[in-house]
Amino acid sequence: MSTFVISPHMRLQEWVAHDKGYFKAEGLDYEFKTRTGSPSVKSAEPLPKDQIRGAYQSIESGMRQTTDVSCACHWTVNMAAAAGHGKLWGEAYSVSPSGIYVPEDSSVKNPQDLANIPISVGYQSGSHYSTIQSLEPFLTKEEINLHFGGMLFQRLELLIDR
Repeated sequence: MSTFVISPHMRLQEWVAHDKGYFKAEGLDYEFKTRTGSPSVKSAEPLPKDQIRGAYQSIESGMRQTTDVSCACHWTVNMAAAAGHGKLWGEAYSVSPSGIYVPEDSSVKNPQDLANIPISVGYQSGSHYSTIQSLEPFLTKEEINLHFGGMLFQRLELLIDR
């Protein structure tokens, strides 16, 4: 069997399995392939459509040819699989805690305060879909203002570098 290529997608489980030796104990010859070089997003201003990219676009553009496992959210992997860009294996599933974060001095104190406020999420990602799902009980569709703010660490920069 050739080397199994894993794209960790900024999640911990693969790194924990690596550090604790679980992959080696199972005899898996593997390597991690991490993505770098995404354009930096430094503003909540809307991006031009040609600059909006997410996990689906990575899969669609050929990531599947360079990695055996992607841990993108199940919504995106399911959409990609339905479009013929790979397979969703439903026997492996994990959920990561998430949230909508605001600075301590923000006037946002409850979900209703987020009406019409830009909320940075990853495009066609778990944060994109789960943010909509989480806010639907509190806001109308028109009041949910998603800003596609790049990958996880780029969105964190928007919060820190304000």
